[in-house]
Amino acid sequence: MTSVSGLATTFNPAQSITEASVRMFALTSSPDVGTRGPRRSLLALADSLGIEVDSNAVNAVVGWQIAEVLDTEWREDRDYVQYQVTLYGMNTLLWAASANLAMLAQARTVTSNAALEQALLAMPWFMPARTKQEAVDRLCDLAGAPRYRLGRGAKEYVRTFPDVAARFAPHLLGARRTKHEWGALLADEFSVPWSPTAISTQGTVTKEGLNLILAGVERRANVSSAAWATAAHEGSALVAALARDLPTRWDGRESIDWMRENGSTKWYGSEWAGWFFEEQVRAILNERYPSPPVGGPRVKYGATTFDYASPTRVWDAKAHTAWSQSSPWDGARPTKASSPLWLNDARAMRGCIEEQGLGFLIVDGLAGLDVEGIFRQWIETYGARYGKQPSTYVASTGTSRPRKVEWTPIRLRALWIENLYELQASVLAGWLWQKPQPDWGAGEQRRARNDKYQARLGAAGPWTVASFEWGDIG
Repeated sequence: MTSVSGLATTFNPAQSITEASVRMFALTSSPDVGTRGPRRSLLALADSLGIEVDSNAVNAVVGWQIAEVLDTEWREDRDYVQYQVTLYGMNTLLWAASANLAMLAQARTVTSNAALEQALLAMPWFMPARTKQEAVDRLCDLAGAPRYRLGRGAKEYVRTFPDVAARFAPHLLGARRTKHEWGALLADEFSVPWSPTAISTQGTVTKEGLNLILAGVERRANVSSAAWATAAHEGSALVAALARDLPTRWDGRESIDWMRENGSTKWYGSEWAGWFFEEQVRAILNERYPSPPVGGPRVKYGATTFDYASPTRVWDAKAHTAWSQSSPWDGARPTKASSPLWLNDARAMRGCIEEQGLGFLIVDGLAGLDVEGIFRQWIETYGARYGKQPSTYVASTGTSRPRKVEWTPIRLRALWIENLYELQASVLAGWLWQKPQPDWGAGEQRRARNDKYQARLGAAGPWTVASFEWGDIG
């Protein structure tokens, strides 16, 4: 199991409406597995908060109702425009709902099983037991006591609770107590909420009550049932999810339009493939393995925000053009790229690696280059339609590089750097190095930038924990 000590509690805003929608849906514990667009996510969140919503109400009104219950501000032109909720508005509700979960998790008493289930979402280290039998089995394992089968009517034995106390809170032993008394006492001891509804009419502890005690015991034992045992196990799961759901061909026009429609602030520019991959990673992985709404690893270091956090690890997404060819294709063999891969701000990387390790999800691909300049003209025209102006930057060569008009993923891999020792070993192995960046601006506006790390992955085999190949470039 992975340690859960030192987990941060900052809010990481979603970068697209798609990401916000899947994260919002994860807040609700809804069993619905249907399409998780903004409306379905808003309705699921409203339902989890006990809000009766008119089925004909537009999204902006549903958002306002949720904001009212969560006591947060809801502004026109910021949180919603006409009938639709903006990305800012989705983040407003995500932040408020996450703060509400945090308050529930810190409460000593709540009034319903629904509130108990919500409180469990604020415990990023914990994977709730699916049945009472599983909850009792896991409590017995942590207490070092023999497992047993539940009695008639799924009744747990009262001895389960003093067994837990003997291992983790021996000062509570010495008095005879009912299951209800033991549940309330252990919940208080482990600083988790409790509710009168955690006791059934037959006097047994409900699954929700057992899960809360189990979550508290796991925290006391410093283990995480929600985490993968190793970075290799986690990397394999993340790579498998991305390999299954990533588009196998990225059309530049379609990708830019998708990002703009989803509220991304990075849709306009020549490096659209890298931004598109980041948005896809956040959307796909938050659908399959949602980032914790409260707690979870720290993702922001200085001005750098890494792309994705599981309950216990942080990952950043990078798209690397490993090969290129003309588009339309002229029949020539693709050209292998000679340039290294840019990673992140060196100070941010070192800070994250020192605190908790850092992983990279890197996709190598084949870029189709706009040698005729048609795509460049399209980008400028499309951008102007939405108030964007083309860059005035001129390369030192006096000519600009052809834009990527399409991009085909070839190989996906997960790399993991566990600590500063492994970071230094990566540098000594020759696949990772630190490189200064040119200053921003000119004249009085000129300012220095931190160094970045660059990489060539040929010698990164020992740090590669998982990989997948769609096929070669032929």
